[in-house]
Amino acid sequence: MRKWSMSVASVLCVLSATAAAGQSRPPTVDELVQVALERNRDLLAARERVAEAQGLLRRAGVRPSPTLDVDYGAGGPLGSPGTDELALRYAQPIELGGKRGKRQAIGLSGVAVAEAEFAARARQLVFDVKTRAAEARAAHAKSAALAEVVTAGREALRLTRARVAEGDAAALEGQLLAVEFARMEAQHATYRGRATAALADLRRIVGLDAAELPSVGPDPELPAPASLALSDLTARALKIRSDLGAARAVERQSTAELELARAEGVPDLTASATYTQDSDTTDGLFAVTSSGQPAPIVDNDKRISVGVSIPLFWRGRNRGNTDAAMARATSARLHREYLESAVPRDVEAAYARWTAARDTVSVFRQGVIDQADQNLVVMREAYTLGQLRLLDVLNEQRRLIETRLAHIDAETELAQAAADLERAVGMDLP
Repeated sequence: MRKWSMSVASVLCVLSATAAAGQSRPPTVDELVQVALERNRDLLAARERVAEAQGLLRRAGVRPSPTLDVDYGAGGPLGSPGTDELALRYAQPIELGGKRGKRQAIGLSGVAVAEAEFAARARQLVFDVKTRAAEARAAHAKSAALAEVVTAGREALRLTRARVAEGDAAALEGQLLAVEFARMEAQHATYRGRATAALADLRRIVGLDAAELPSVGPDPELPAPASLALSDLTARALKIRSDLGAARAVERQSTAELELARAEGVPDLTASATYTQDSDTTDGLFAVTSSGQPAPIVDNDKRISVGVSIPLFWRGRNRGNTDAAMARATSARLHREYLESAVPRDVEAAYARWTAARDTVSVFRQGVIDQADQNLVVMREAYTLGQLRLLDVLNEQRRLIETRLAHIDAETELAQAAADLERAVGMDLP
């Protein structure tokens, strides 16, 4: 991920200052991306899954705990007074087949999977912010362009109606211009609503409210990765794509799970040591102590025993788990192979889209809009001289509006195609 130059606190200060200063400093896309990476709840949830995987890894390395059994028996309640027994048993399970190491291998792969999935979600979030920001800027630019046309059309309609009232123009001209003006107002209202909706969608993804993001400013144009060949981009994608890294980690995890399932077929042992003390008082027999006092004769037996507990089962009882683990490993391998074959096609498609968008924008930047403006000026002068009909001027004005909107669409497509290419490669391109 790109090392952003500003802290989130700084970006939030910029956003607050923007709202307070009447949108004099709209945030850039990079600033919005940085805030989204810190505020987006879905991404924060993915980050917690990394911490969960790390906790599971620590648990996987824990050895089986020993047990201590304490037993005390007395014969008095059953009519056998003087018969007591105390037994202390210490047991230590011993895992065989390398189960602990295989559990740790699964845990390590689980951490790698969680980290790769977090990186993939962050990369998708960056793409979403950039594309939504481009849509918001495009809708705002279209609304602003149509607002200018509506303002000019309102003045033209006023002048035409005045000419019609004085008899200098036909009533049909006023009617034609009124219909065209109504169409432009409706189109302007449509794009104004789209701009509001696009900005609201961008706020949702970033995690901001309306006061923090009143508008999105123009983002500086990214340098075109013209020096990077398609083969280089494909090689980078195969090396660093987060989703491909997650698929490889899942494959390693599935392989480790298969090894653990096979190891589960090896029985574990339980080593134990037992201390036993039996006390038995003989009824009717007494001994004389050193002081000459009679005392009951007590027979104390003490012993220590050691043993090993071996469960008896046949190895085939774990076959179901082994078959399931083998199927998961095969599925993970096939998914990884699918991604490795799909990534080059993704990069190729994104690169082709970006190249086409760049060529389209290049055509518009070669003076198309300026020429369209000049054409409309000439046609208006010709109409004033009586050489053209009003309908010709309206058609040319409609073509100019469509050309401006097409230019905005081309710029938006270029920004979104660049974001799509970055997502396909898996990194921010210089």
